[in-house]
Amino acid sequence: MALSQQLVHKQTQKIIITQELRQSIELLPMSNLELAEKIQKEVLENPMLEMAEDQRSEVPEAIPENTPAPEEPRVSPDDDNFSEYSAPEEFNLAAGREASDKKNQFLQNQVRTRETLADHLMWQIRMADLTPAQVEAAEFLISSIDERGYLREEAAELIKGSHITLPNALSALRQIKRCDPIGCGACTVAECLLAQAEILYPDDSTVISVLQNHFESLEKLDFKKLERSGFSEIEVDHALKVIRSLEPYPGTLYSDVSHDYIVPDMSVEDVDGRTEVFVEDEWIPELKINEEYRELMKTGGKFSGEDKEYLQSKLNAASVLIKSIRQRRHTMIQVMRSIIRHQEAFFRSGPGNLRPLTLREIAADVELHESTISRITTNKYVQTRWGIYELKHFFSSSLKNTSGGDDHSARNIKERIQKLVQEEKNPLSDQDIVQVLKTEGVEIARRTVAKYRKILKILPADRRKKLQSLKQQSSPGFRQ
Repeated sequence: MALSQQLVHKQTQKIIITQELRQSIELLPMSNLELAEKIQKEVLENPMLEMAEDQRSEVPEAIPENTPAPEEPRVSPDDDNFSEYSAPEEFNLAAGREASDKKNQFLQNQVRTRETLADHLMWQIRMADLTPAQVEAAEFLISSIDERGYLREEAAELIKGSHITLPNALSALRQIKRCDPIGCGACTVAECLLAQAEILYPDDSTVISVLQNHFESLEKLDFKKLERSGFSEIEVDHALKVIRSLEPYPGTLYSDVSHDYIVPDMSVEDVDGRTEVFVEDEWIPELKINEEYRELMKTGGKFSGEDKEYLQSKLNAASVLIKSIRQRRHTMIQVMRSIIRHQEAFFRSGPGNLRPLTLREIAADVELHESTISRITTNKYVQTRWGIYELKHFFSSSLKNTSGGDDHSARNIKERIQKLVQEEKNPLSDQDIVQVLKTEGVEIARRTVAKYRKILKILPADRRKKLQSLKQQSSPGFRQ
């Protein structure tokens, strides 16, 4: 059979991600701090971009409700038409004569990285009396220690497929556990605390025995079982005091202690009886197109074909970035206003008044896709009269209201459960909480209460009762 060739027209549908779309998707989930870092990086890499000298020092004005999305500035690929392009007015504040100085200042202001836990452990390993093979094994194991100080897997599993022998790995691990902070390299809390006890309290057989053989009873606060295992009440109380002084996560003692300050991306304020949204970005560097390069390109300049192509691509990238930043800002305001409309009771009366809300509702309101709403609400915080909240806080599933009113927000129910536990005189069981919520018109299953309790990191009623008993006896309980 002979094969024939022929031309055939065929229609197909394809999704093409343009540079503009890719840039917009990348910027949407960024917080204002991350956006500022992104801008600094782009300014360093793109000669067509520079930061304006004058920064906005006044509080930005609220954008009117019906302001349309900003249009993309057009850049013609035709070399003869460069003069048609002009950067957006808000980004042309002044000539960028000091762009290079700002770049140098940015590089000089980079924070020096502190010594890590791994560096600290390896420094001690190199000072120890180990063979080169054991040092190599220690370096391999230390690279698998997480920020808490724990190995992600047992040493025997970690060295599979490597040339490190098990005896060398075990010798190295014993030395790692003796390094400062003591207990690093363990796989479990019991193993970590035991390593500390064997070094800090080597002669305390009670503490070592409890950690070695009865940790499960200790973890469950089952003191009667400990006493049935042969320990007196005085010995159990002593063991609790000693173990409470140990550190279950030694890695955190050496980690860089820093305070995470939340910088709100937006604020909501009452202005003349209206709720207005302000984007807190006045400190973010303003961008504009480099005037000198643009003038040179308009007049032709002494550029080769490759230079022109390079600068054209950078000009396009600069234009897209500026437009994407403006679009991100506009979308943030749109979404925040929609959230305010849907959560009016919260912004008027405060926490405890959230209504069930989904991404789909906001997406339909602002006529955007759900994925866009998800991205723009990621890593974003808003300052309200009630405090700073993540935008994700305003989204919550619903629970049925048995009294016939509006459904309850799952987030409100969690807050209610937490408050019930904080105010309880006698520990409430999950079923007790179900009954209390039922009288308040909330239809909820016991397993749902248990799930919310675990999310809130609240112990079961029996363990809360034991801790309460310990406090009443003025005996410190085991650190949870």
